[in-house]
Amino acid sequence: MRLRRRSLWLLVGLFFLALAAGQSWVTYRLFTSRVPGGNDFYSRWANGCALIWTGENPYSDEVTRRTQMGIWGQPARPGQDQAAYSYPLYTLFFFWPLCFTTTFPLARAIWMTLMLYALLTGVVLTARVAHWRPPVWLWTGTLVWAVFNYPHARALVLGQMATLVFLALAVALWALERKWDGLAGALLAVTTIKPQMSFLLVPWLLWWAAWQKRWGVWKGFGLATTLLAGVSFLLVPTWVGDFLEDVRNYDAVTGVANYRSLTWIVVRHFLGLGAAVEAVGVTAFALYALLEVWRGRRARWSGFLWTTGLILILTNFIAPRTATTHYTMLLLPLFAWFAGLQERFDRRAGLAVTGIEIALLVGQWAIFLATLKGNFETAPVYLPFPVLMLAVQALTRRSNLEGSR
Repeated sequence: MRLRRRSLWLLVGLFFLALAAGQSWVTYRLFTSRVPGGNDFYSRWANGCALIWTGENPYSDEVTRRTQMGIWGQPARPGQDQAAYSYPLYTLFFFWPLCFTTTFPLARAIWMTLMLYALLTGVVLTARVAHWRPPVWLWTGTLVWAVFNYPHARALVLGQMATLVFLALAVALWALERKWDGLAGALLAVTTIKPQMSFLLVPWLLWWAAWQKRWGVWKGFGLATTLLAGVSFLLVPTWVGDFLEDVRNYDAVTGVANYRSLTWIVVRHFLGLGAAVEAVGVTAFALYALLEVWRGRRARWSGFLWTTGLILILTNFIAPRTATTHYTMLLLPLFAWFAGLQERFDRRAGLAVTGIEIALLVGQWAIFLATLKGNFETAPVYLPFPVLMLAVQALTRRSNLEGSR
């Protein structure tokens, strides 16, 4: 019986490997070899792979200059993306096999294919974690919607690491619900490849785990972090200082077309108010996050998910910089909302969920296309989804927290 089961899993693995290889080749031939792009992944790939190709520091000026030449055909000018590595060194550990090709369109095609599977896997696990069980017709539509919804599609085309962070969170929560605490903690460490997405999430999950006396989460997180950081120090002893230098220079690194937190967008960009008002807004959101983290320390699963969803939303209002590609993380509170609608309205909830998904799909793309400036998205596209989810969290707070005590 065990041999038969192993053989079955081997066949399934070989099938998906062949499928991924075929899809990657088709993507390469029909898309990435013809349509330039994927600069987000190129900056990680070209800089990071320099460590493997030539043994050079991915953060060095020389490596960055070569990456700029690959993107712009010349050293980057002021206002252009400086194409620096700008990530923890151990991000390289999650794509290093792609360094064995020096043909970026092929590496990009493989990465896009892998991230598509990561997105779909994360969607399935997030729905399970949120206890949302849609009928087959709605589930099929949701998977298609997840691929083409603006933040997710943008992340796939750009090759954003945000999709990998989303998968790590989804698997971590799935493992956490099943009491596989060591695995959950290890995957939580993986989310730190994009600290601006996880700097509130990580302390919240560790805080909750401590109050639940689930120390395996801490052990898994500690061991994984030690391994990731330790190997990074062996490869590039100066990587922490180099990474922090990139963070300090992030405005110059990413160019002028980027926005900061959602609070900055509202206060500084739309209202034209000063830094003091922005600081008050960020402080208010931070204090609210601390309040809910304290209240949720003993919460059971539904309350824990509600607080986790809130933290993921507030991260975009507090972080020094956010991006629409980060909104994949908001599928957790969205699916938790869908689960609540299903519990309350049963079959009728399917129509409501369909309407919400269509509104998000059409609305976000419409705002993007209507406000597009050159090749850059603009501020209006940043606000609708997280603001909607913040309102939903406020409206569902009592039912989720009271039901979890």
